[in-house]
Amino acid sequence: MINWSADLPNIKPKYQAIIQLIKHLIQTDQLIPGQRLPAERNLARLLDVDRSTVTRAIAELTSQDLLVKKRGSGTFVAELPHLKPLSVNINWQALLSSTNANPDLTTEELNQARILDPQNIIDGAANELPAELIPNLGTFKLDWQAYLKDQKHASSTGYLDLINTLTRQQEIQQKIDLNKQTVMIAGGAEQSLLLVLSSLLSAGDSIAFTNPSYFNSTAVFQTLGINTYGVPLIHSQFDLKRLEEVILKHRIKLLILNPTFQNPTGETLTLNQRQQVLEICQKYQVAIVEDDVFGWLINDQSSTPTLKSLAPENVIYISSLSKLLGSSTRIGWIIAPQAIGQRLLQVQKQLDMVPSMLAQEMVNSALTSSEFSLGLIQLTKKLQARREAVAEIFHKYRPNWKFTVPDGGFYLWITQDDPDIFNKLLDEKILVKPGTVYGATKKEFRFNVARMDEKRLMELQFRLRN
Repeated sequence: MINWSADLPNIKPKYQAIIQLIKHLIQTDQLIPGQRLPAERNLARLLDVDRSTVTRAIAELTSQDLLVKKRGSGTFVAELPHLKPLSVNINWQALLSSTNANPDLTTEELNQARILDPQNIIDGAANELPAELIPNLGTFKLDWQAYLKDQKHASSTGYLDLINTLTRQQEIQQKIDLNKQTVMIAGGAEQSLLLVLSSLLSAGDSIAFTNPSYFNSTAVFQTLGINTYGVPLIHSQFDLKRLEEVILKHRIKLLILNPTFQNPTGETLTLNQRQQVLEICQKYQVAIVEDDVFGWLINDQSSTPTLKSLAPENVIYISSLSKLLGSSTRIGWIIAPQAIGQRLLQVQKQLDMVPSMLAQEMVNSALTSSEFSLGLIQLTKKLQARREAVAEIFHKYRPNWKFTVPDGGFYLWITQDDPDIFNKLLDEKILVKPGTVYGATKKEFRFNVARMDEKRLMELQFRLRN
């Protein structure tokens, strides 16, 4: 039984305390979809506040689609639209069986090369930045008493200071309208994707993503028993006709895109393409998950708007700092329409996927550091210089390699004629990620330019020349 007065948070104004309390009760299943709330007069008495305060709180929650007022019947918790039951079943055994039966030989070969001769390899197969390019944000200082207090009063969506920092950043930099949206913290981009899929889909459901794509290399879909279908992406052109065919043929529930500096191609969808994708998905009621982990590396304020900013009610937005601060950062965030956000929070709690407060405080410290913006500017300039330098070497010594130099990120996507190119480059101690990892052919590969400092550029030139 709910003890309304005892559970009311000690914050002001009081209507905000009531809003926070009711959200908490919904997230913890103490109030369930379709359940009727006490009448406003009775609720005001239970909470020891004026009725007008309760009325204001309920009006706000109704505008967020969390409550529904039915004339003559009262106020009810809103039903969550088109979502599966909360029970979540993840087939971990299928994941383990798949891993044991099909070892990733490419990864083994790359790791072995890194271990045997780390000084002489040219590592174009890495997934992230080298340590020397990660922005220097100084020393992280922790007030232990403040940390314990923050833990006690943390919101269900995450560390409140980090939520506020991200809210300001997303509204200003990404121009995302956060009205009726939930901003929540998750454990990195891949965990965010797992959370979204396990919350909204069931085994046997189908999703689509671009091909080639790094989504081909993740085990998340097989773990959940979800069917996947690729739609070609060639020279910033998403095959919209094929997308529509796939949606109709396979009853696609979600389209997952990483439209800015796409991994592995580095492609960025144009504004026109983004608008057409949104139009098709809205036509067939297909939700979009936008993975924007490379969005930090845009230094042009007139850049192409995110899908989330173009259609906030149709897009679930995912981002993280793993590409900037290293994969071990393991802090990401999700921006989802309010009703969807509430379901994500419920499943996150059920699966015990809430990131540690310490990691959240460290990320907030990084984002609010005076060095962060300067570090991003310097990073984008260094990456641009390295992209251009590597491209110049490839054009000079491998003129048959076809590629486009992207405006940002740190990957080049190469197409050429030799299906044995991975092994031949490996013999020269030049590591690349073969196209087969991303659902492409053996004639394609991804090259990470981020580690190409002056010494490695000279060595790359020497090896390709000889």
